[in-house]
Amino acid sequence: MLSLLKRFNATAEKRYTSTLLKTIAILAILVSTSCANNETEAIEKNYSLLGIGHGLHAATLMVNDLNRTRDFYADTLGFKMAETAKFEKGFFDGTLVTSINFPDASKLDFLSVEDSLITDAPPAFITSFLANHEGIQKYYLSSSSVDTTALWLNEKGFKMDSIQAYRTSTEPVKGWSRDDGGLQERSLDFQNASTTYLPQFLEDATIDYERMHKDWKTYYAYFRSYTNHPNGVVGINAIQVAVKDLDTARKDIENMGLIASNPITSEKTARFKIKGHQELVLSTPQASNDDMSKFIAERESGVYAIRFDVKNIDSTYHYLNQRLPAEALLRDTIVHTITVPRQFAYGVQIEFVNEPKEQALLADQYKIGAKLDSTASSNAAGMYQKYCALCHGKNREGYAADNAPSLRSHSLMATSTTTNFQRYTVQYGREGTAMGGYLNTQGGPLEYIEIELLLQWLYEQSGAEEPIELSREPVTGDVAVGAEIYANTCAVCHGADGEGVSAPALGNSMFLATATDEFLKYAIKEGRDGTPMIAFKDSLIDDEINGLTAFLRTRASGWNIPSTDTISVPTPDKYILNPTKKAPKFNLRKGLYVPAKEVYQALQDSARMIILDARSEVAWRQTHIPGSVPVPYYEEPEAFVDDLPNDGTWIVAYCACPHAASGRVVSTLRRLGYKNTAIIDEGILVWGQLGYPVNYGQ
Repeated sequence: MLSLLKRFNATAEKRYTSTLLKTIAILAILVSTSCANNETEAIEKNYSLLGIGHGLHAATLMVNDLNRTRDFYADTLGFKMAETAKFEKGFFDGTLVTSINFPDASKLDFLSVEDSLITDAPPAFITSFLANHEGIQKYYLSSSSVDTTALWLNEKGFKMDSIQAYRTSTEPVKGWSRDDGGLQERSLDFQNASTTYLPQFLEDATIDYERMHKDWKTYYAYFRSYTNHPNGVVGINAIQVAVKDLDTARKDIENMGLIASNPITSEKTARFKIKGHQELVLSTPQASNDDMSKFIAERESGVYAIRFDVKNIDSTYHYLNQRLPAEALLRDTIVHTITVPRQFAYGVQIEFVNEPKEQALLADQYKIGAKLDSTASSNAAGMYQKYCALCHGKNREGYAADNAPSLRSHSLMATSTTTNFQRYTVQYGREGTAMGGYLNTQGGPLEYIEIELLLQWLYEQSGAEEPIELSREPVTGDVAVGAEIYANTCAVCHGADGEGVSAPALGNSMFLATATDEFLKYAIKEGRDGTPMIAFKDSLIDDEINGLTAFLRTRASGWNIPSTDTISVPTPDKYILNPTKKAPKFNLRKGLYVPAKEVYQALQDSARMIILDARSEVAWRQTHIPGSVPVPYYEEPEAFVDDLPNDGTWIVAYCACPHAASGRVVSTLRRLGYKNTAIIDEGILVWGQLGYPVNYGQ
């Protein structure tokens, strides 16, 4: 998610403008930091230093030999790192970079100069630093808007450099991608290069900070499940900066807007909160001949140490003790820290501490994937009782209220384990029923990870150890035969108009948008154990079951809407809807998202546009917006894009989740030069829930 950090001290950059311009060419954009009106507005809105940034973004360790450094940090210290062959070219000429990523969205970046035979030499501020030192050259705090950070700091009296915006990727982008070819990062630095204890600020243009802030448990749990370091490290706890004048540095950090972690002042140390439990620690030497004194004599000030959170300090010590000599591994059993002195760690002292109990508990509560342990299972069971038991029953038996189905049915759970059926039902609910949407983006109380945990718990509790795999291909049958069977056999429980009487409502746009034909057919044929839904495989022949399945699919456009003719995938000459009409007028959120109601109105107005369905063609067949064209995000775009006019025609895309697949399609179109493009903000599922028209296709 987070791209490699490839930018450094802006003051040093300005000294080597020619190199910088050669490297970033047109992509480096200097943005004015403030004006009087914007500053006043920022102050009135009470903007803060970092907004809703995620705290400590990164620190950059500059070394002379990247291969040896990588081997030490990976093979000896136990960090998970890319192999040497996967080092990337840095932002500056003649540099190589690699990174260590952590679940808390922070990272430690490494930079080195390439072989001296490289024609393009790196900037002098890099070579001069490495000629005298190795160590962390700069650290970065995450800001959700460097514009407002600049306004805040200007108001505090700091002189700031212009904001720099640039791309970090050097390789060409291919295929469908969320990379739209635009700028990827924006950074802000102080003008006074001598204050090296101050951070830089970085805004990642590829991150939705609002969503990340709102769904932090989800982001953290997934990052943690995929980022497992052998040494047990789970994030950066603190950055320790050595300073010569602690009082001056403390006043600058306080004025900058960080709050002291401990109100009790110290003559040698000042601690400040960054975000959560992350800290910035300012320190001055304890004695005139200690190692920090030597560091200050060499560099005046700068990052002296970096402290990491670990799962278990004893396990981390055991791991390191097998790989480091005694003089390189210091343990304090009183304060429970482990230290690797900076002379062994390429210029920066490495420290390890136990992670906070609250963070460890959060990780355990949302540890999904493998079979749930007792902590995660207990958390899920509590959520079920709080949100689900009222209707589905204390023991998942169903029918406690509003005819909510049993969630103990092995048939139901096993056939939905590998599909989005249950996921979308819980996330978005079912309009016209008591089942509301529980996802926080739909006004519900749960994050994505909480719903995923709840679903895994339900699958495990049902005993559905092995999923029943069903085809996603359409079922064909005689619709008229199916309609007659439904009226005579199914309507008594499911309602004459599919509204649901004592059984689930089948005439529901969400239900039909998420249930595949084979899912419907299996339920009819095999029934649902533990529910009144019996198996019809012995009373109906296959042709009748196929006809009933096909009939239900035709109700995707509405129960009482006459069945339409078979709809085929549009050919390129049919991509543009209403080609002779005027273009719609859309009001985009964040310059990217168009409300569903505006697209619906454009359809009603017969406006000229193209609608793309970024899901699979199978999903398009189940339910789609009338006139839309399936363009699966996982297929190569080149051939398809050749058939799209690049003449300013509006192109809107949608998916179900509702931005992931459609985001890849729209970003790719923008990268290829298509200007009028947008994502339907709510996606196809909410589109149907709003009562807007949908079709099914064959």
